[in-house]
Amino acid sequence: MDIELKDKANKKIKIPMLPEEIEYSSSARFQEYKILDLGEVKLPKGRNLCTYKWTALFPGSSREKMSFIHGTLKTPSYYINIMEYWRKQHKKLKLIISGTSVNEQVYIDSFSYVLTSLGDYKYTISLVEAVDLKVKAKKRSSKKGTKKYKVKRNRETLHGVAKKFYKDGTKYKVIYKANKKLIDTRVKRERKKKKSISKYTIFKGQVLTIPSTATAFSAKKASVLKLQKAINKDKYAKLTANGVLDSKTKNAMKKIFIKRGSRGAVVFFVQEKVKVYQDGICGAKTVAAIRKYQRKHGLSVDGIAGYDTLRRMLS
Repeated sequence: MDIELKDKANKKIKIPMLPEEIEYSSSARFQEYKILDLGEVKLPKGRNLCTYKWTALFPGSSREKMSFIHGTLKTPSYYINIMEYWRKQHKKLKLIISGTSVNEQVYIDSFSYVLTSLGDYKYTISLVEAVDLKVKAKKRSSKKGTKKYKVKRNRETLHGVAKKFYKDGTKYKVIYKANKKLIDTRVKRERKKKKSISKYTIFKGQVLTIPSTATAFSAKKASVLKLQKAINKDKYAKLTANGVLDSKTKNAMKKIFIKRGSRGAVVFFVQEKVKVYQDGICGAKTVAAIRKYQRKHGLSVDGIAGYDTLRRMLS
C-alpha cells in the first residue's frame, strides 16, 4: 500500500513511511482506516465534504535501508518544503491510497512538524476534500417593466411621454428623475446658447429610461398610505389604510385645513412634505414653508394646507 500526493503539474510525493492510521471525518461521522492492519477498509460515500488526517514520520537518512521505507527516501526537508509550498499556494492535490478506492481531489488544510530523534521529523497533516463551487452568473435585470424610449421630435414633452406610458401626464417627474443627468446636461448646453427653456425639456434623439409603472406609483402610494394613517390618528375620518386615493380619502381631505395653530399627525405629514422641522405643531416656520411650497407648485398661496395642497403633496 502506498500513499501519494501530487499536483496538476505532476509534482508528487510518495509518503515514505506509512502512518499507523488515517482519520477520516465527514459531517457528524467519524471513521478510522487501519493501514497496517489491512482489515476491512470503509470508504466515504457521496459528496459530503470530508477530511483526511494522519500523523507519521519523515525519516532521517539513518533509516534509508529499512524495509518499511516506501520508494526512494528523500531528506525530510524535501518533503516539508513541498508540503509547505502546496499549503501556502492553496494547490489542489490528488490523494491516492493504493489498495483502496481513495482517489480524491484535496487541499492541505493544516500541516505541522517537529524534529525528533535520529533526524526524523514527526508531522501531522490534514487534507480537506476539494469541492469546486460552480456559481452560475446571472445578469441582474433592471427593475421589472423598465423600458427605453427614444424621443422622436423636439416638440415632445415629458408630460406627453408620461401620459403615453403611465396614462397620467403629471408623472413626468418620475421620468425626469430617472434621466436627470441626461436631461440636465443637454438643457445646460442649450441655455448657454441664450435659450430660455424649461429644466424638463427633452430633445429629439435622446433615449429615456422609463421606470416601471410600479416604480412610478410606489412613491404616491406610500404618501397616500401615510396621510390615511395620519387622518385616522387625528380622527378626521375612519379610513382603510391601503395607499389608494379613493373617494372616502378625498372627502376626508376636504375637511382638513392645516393652518397656524394646527396640531397632530397630519401636521407632521405636511411638515415632512414642505421640508421643515417636524414637531406636529403648525407655527410661523411651517406656514412660511407651506407658502413657499404653494408658490413653487403653482398653487394658491395662502399658507394653509387644504385639499389642493394636500393633493399636490401626494403626487
